[in-house]
Amino acid sequence: MKKHSEHRPFFYGGLILLQCFIWGVGNPITKISVETIPPFYCMGIRFTLAFALFMLVFGHKIIPQFKKAYIPDCVVIGLFTAASFIFSTFALHLTDATIVGFLLAFSVVFTPILSFFILKQKISGKFALIILLVVVGLYFLCANGGSFTFGIGELMALLSALAGAGMLIYSSKHVSDIGPLALSASQCAVTAAVSFFFAVIFEDVRDLSQAAPEGWAAVIYLAVGCTCVAYILQNIALRKVSATFVSLAFCTEPVFTAIAAFFILGERLSPFGLAGALLIAVGIAMASLLPSSENDIAKKKDEQ
Repeated sequence: MKKHSEHRPFFYGGLILLQCFIWGVGNPITKISVETIPPFYCMGIRFTLAFALFMLVFGHKIIPQFKKAYIPDCVVIGLFTAASFIFSTFALHLTDATIVGFLLAFSVVFTPILSFFILKQKISGKFALIILLVVVGLYFLCANGGSFTFGIGELMALLSALAGAGMLIYSSKHVSDIGPLALSASQCAVTAAVSFFFAVIFEDVRDLSQAAPEGWAAVIYLAVGCTCVAYILQNIALRKVSATFVSLAFCTEPVFTAIAAFFILGERLSPFGLAGALLIAVGIAMASLLPSSENDIAKKKDEQ
């Protein structure tokens, strides 16, 4: 039994890496979808389709899991999820995508900080060094070794990263009680509602009639793969691995995005980008072998 349990972190960490791969492929596909569908309507339709699919396939399991006591927590997690997508959308309109990509990945910094205040988890020194290594890698990968100025777009990107970190922390805290399927469905429902709210304010619904077939095909992939499958993987993994590790694993998403963008959009990594991808890979490999907090260290001692 002990040998089996020792392999579990690798298995659940693998679920997060699979999620990052799905999201990485989804990023260039998202770019295709928003070229023909207004961004907020795109998000609203995406998350509505995902919620409908959750209820169609897993409704018989999800409905019994919903309890009045869980509704406030589901709403909070859903609002963090929606805020992360909305702030990133504004950021992409206001500044360069490479800068946004770097700043969004700062959830790897915000997550352990929020874990300290919310979950009372103290960060181990070795894990802090790994975070630094990954941040340097992200700088090379997404900023290509250059410098950038700080404006409204950069602020929005940081707010998106902060919201994403909040989503991870609260999901990690409540997923065991709520259940991964019910939590995933509630995230979709809240995000869809918030997205349509902003769509009605900022966008014209008549633009949907001009959407190209490839745009709708992209939305279907985003709903099924990047939302349903991805959030199931994430919320299952969060029952077994720390939110800090998950946030660090999320830093592989730009690597998968770069690979997918090469094949789908013809984009290429610079030498700085390749160096950054290598640093991130090394950091993730090290993180999978180390406890992320003193709480995790104590758990390992108890198991021994």
